[in-house]
Amino acid sequence: MNVANATTAFACGTLRARGVSLALGAVVLTALAPRVSAAQSTPRAAVTAPSVGDGWHAEQCMGGITYGAPLKLAASYGGGFLHESNNGPDVCALGVAKVGLGGAQLSAGVGTSFAPWGTGVMLTGNLLRTFAKPLHATGNANYVGASLHLWPAFALGGELGYFVRLSGGGDAGKRVVGWSVGVGF
Repeated sequence: MNVANATTAFACGTLRARGVSLALGAVVLTALAPRVSAAQSTPRAAVTAPSVGDGWHAEQCMGGITYGAPLKLAASYGGGFLHESNNGPDVCALGVAKVGLGGAQLSAGVGTSFAPWGTGVMLTGNLLRTFAKPLHATGNANYVGASLHLWPAFALGGELGYFVRLSGGGDAGKRVVGWSVGVGF
């Protein structure tokens, strides 16, 4: 297999494995493949991620920029262990950090891609800390909750969450619905 075909296969496999679309990355890699192929005269060993068992390996599973409540404009990054499957959906067990103008959130969960071009779903448990002025929530408060993340195709996606206030801003137990829309990689 020449480098151009290997690069294209890697880009397409990465699109499916990550659960979020890397279409732009695939286009760039495909465009650069002829230059790499011409410059490389001897094959080199592939670099692989550390493996933790049959089919599982460390991987960046998600990242992106979103806007929503209560974090407002936020950036997120998640990594964990990915299981790639030739016969079924890819699965990623991950941890995610998300920091925005209205607060910060730590999440742990599991996601899967089930179609080409990044179509997938993820379910996470979350700890949320709001800053002074969050969107539609009490400021300087701690929340616990769960979120459903959906990405229909390419790098577009959204999140819908349900949170219960643990402390801060008065009485505990107040409920907040969180949401966000954005782009990912």
